[in-house]
Amino acid sequence: MTFTLASTLAGQYSPGWAVFAGAIGALAMLVVIYGGRAMGMTRMDLLRTLGTMVLPKGSTSTVYGVGLMIHLMMGAGLALIHTGLLHAFDPTSTAAAAGLGILIGAVHGTMVTAAMPVMLRMGHPLVKDGTIDDPGPAMTGFGKMTPVGMVMAHVVYGLVVGAIYAGAVAVG
Repeated sequence: MTFTLASTLAGQYSPGWAVFAGAIGALAMLVVIYGGRAMGMTRMDLLRTLGTMVLPKGSTSTVYGVGLMIHLMMGAGLALIHTGLLHAFDPTSTAAAAGLGILIGAVHGTMVTAAMPVMLRMGHPLVKDGTIDDPGPAMTGFGKMTPVGMVMAHVVYGLVVGAIYAGAVAVG
C-alpha cells in the first residue's frame, strides 16, 4: 500500500471499526492466554475469573459465557481509547499503526499486570474466600510466567487492533 495513513486517519475516527477491532483483538488475546495455560505456563483461567466476579456460584457454562462477554466488552471498549491514541500519533502506514499498537499493548499489559492483583484481592469474592489462588505480585501466584503471558497477550491485542483499525479506516 502506497497511501499515507496520516491523511486518511486524520479526522476520520470510526468508533464502529474500533469496537470491531477490539473484539477481534480480545479473541486473539484469548488464544495467547489459553495457549499459555495449555502449555503449563500459567494456571490463570481468565474467563472463569471474570465470570465468577459476577456469578461466584454460577454453573460452569454460565460463568464462562459471562466471562467471555465481559472480556469482549472490555476489549471493544478499550479499543475506543487505543484507536484514539492511534489517531493522536497519526501513523503513516498500516505497518506503523500495527507497530504503535504493539507499543500501546505493551504499556497497557504492564499496567494491567501491576494493577490486577490489587483489584482481584479487593473485589473478587472467590479470591477473598480462598477458592481462587491469591494472584501474588504481578500475577505470579498463577505461575512464574503469568506476567510475561499477560503482557504478551496485550501486545497481540494491540497488534490486532492497530492493524485491523488502520487497514479498515484507510481502505474505507
